[in-house]
Amino acid sequence: MRTVLVTGSHGWVGGHLRDLLVRRGDRVVGVGRRPRTASGAERYLRVDLRDARETAAAVDAVRPDVVFHLAATIPQQGASADDVVADAVLATHHVCRALRAAADGGAPPRLVLVGSSAQYGAVPRERNPITEETLPRPLGAYGHAKAAAESVALAMAADGRIEVTAARPFNHVGPGEGSGTVAGALAGRVAEVLAGRRDRVRVADLDAVRDFTNVRDIAAAYLELAETGTTGRIYNVCSGLGVPVRTVLETLLDLAGLDHSVVEVAPGASEVRLQVGSADRLVTETGWKAATPLRDSLRDLLAELTNRPQIDD
Repeated sequence: MRTVLVTGSHGWVGGHLRDLLVRRGDRVVGVGRRPRTASGAERYLRVDLRDARETAAAVDAVRPDVVFHLAATIPQQGASADDVVADAVLATHHVCRALRAAADGGAPPRLVLVGSSAQYGAVPRERNPITEETLPRPLGAYGHAKAAAESVALAMAADGRIEVTAARPFNHVGPGEGSGTVAGALAGRVAEVLAGRRDRVRVADLDAVRDFTNVRDIAAAYLELAETGTTGRIYNVCSGLGVPVRTVLETLLDLAGLDHSVVEVAPGASEVRLQVGSADRLVTETGWKAATPLRDSLRDLLAELTNRPQIDD
């Protein structure tokens, strides 16, 4: 039985990943900054990964075979650049250093480092779909910090004392999604119209194109990378399909039984007009594929939101 450590274990993706690991029969230990109650056979440790001593003590106590490093601060949470950098770069360095110390000449532990398509930023339209060889053009603190964290982890693994495989996931969609994402924000507003708490679905930049993958499929990809991903290699996690935001909205309206009379389009455009990934490397080397149709993901998300007593905007 493997011992698996999951940082950011009770976040959106972390919850789905933990479910997969438990079903697989792994011994799962979650890590996060907030107090939590572990369920079933899982353990949970309250650890601030920005603190080197706390991180080292946790890793030494657990001695994981595999670590999924999901913990991060996302820009939608309104965090400062200092916090974004500390949570991405400093925490990653502490995790890698602790794993190197815990290995102590034994079998190197495997780290699946979760980055973001924000590392690519504003890639010219003609250079889409984006491969792992595409020159990154990150925008904002988050994209730069994730790129720096990836470089730190790969540097810490260069001598073979730990094994690092880096994931760059594109847009997620599905159950548990919050209002800080494209699909989550639109689904939340549609649900509020259905509940009578909002008259209009206010939107902007419906022509932006993104690459959406079901959150459960993304969690499955991380598991595949831990099993068969190549050490020191970077993998896009995406569907490879470009979908206009307009299509996401139209699908949600159709699922809700609403028409365009409830839509209010506001001016504005995102800095990244089109971002579509290529998952060829991941599919070829691990056999993973994005299996869930977007409509099914949006149906699950909307059903979950409409059953909630209150939906955050």
